[in-house]
Amino acid sequence: MSWIVDGRPETVRRQVHEALADMGTETSELTYLRLVGDTPGAYQDVPLEESLGALIELRDQGLIRRIGLSGASPRILARARRMTPIAAVQNRFNLLDRSGVQLLADCEAQGILFIPYFPLAAGRLSDYHELTGPAERLGATPAQIALAWLLCRSPAIVVIPGTSSTDHLRSNVAASEVAGRLTGTEVARLTELVDESKAVLDRPTSPARSHR
Repeated sequence: MSWIVDGRPETVRRQVHEALADMGTETSELTYLRLVGDTPGAYQDVPLEESLGALIELRDQGLIRRIGLSGASPRILARARRMTPIAAVQNRFNLLDRSGVQLLADCEAQGILFIPYFPLAAGRLSDYHELTGPAERLGATPAQIALAWLLCRSPAIVVIPGTSSTDHLRSNVAASEVAGRLTGTEVARLTELVDESKAVLDRPTSPARSHR
């Protein structure tokens, strides 16, 4: 997987070649085009047709197998899909921030993988009884419950949390087993922490309430 963060076609081509060299491979399995649809106040001055068009050319040359979007909006995703299949979308979405919920719904409907950005909302999870209660019952960490909720939230979601140690990696992987032990009531209460009907793409959402 590699990232394109500058949409100018010449930069797209250069960054793909640089990423392949860094990875020591001839083909990228998945390359994301970074957009600004979920970034407050951001402005994109390169038309999608130019930046995505460059990635399509590179895919047709065999340098990329799949194309993804990061920070997309529903409108941009629709435009992109008129140009080429999109394999994955990465947008902000976690237990405490549902601003990517419309993108998630679109990905579900269109068979696209959805990778939540910042999936753990680190540092704030222990504030909510809806999360710490199941963690205590299952002997799990709040982080594992947050990841397990994401896995329960949608079959389109693939969770790839960052990790700095093998212990964290093992803990994150174990969240898939924890997901199977959450009750329907616990999942519903976690979902209801945020009113998803009021989520706005370019503005992080916040929980409706806090139980300390």
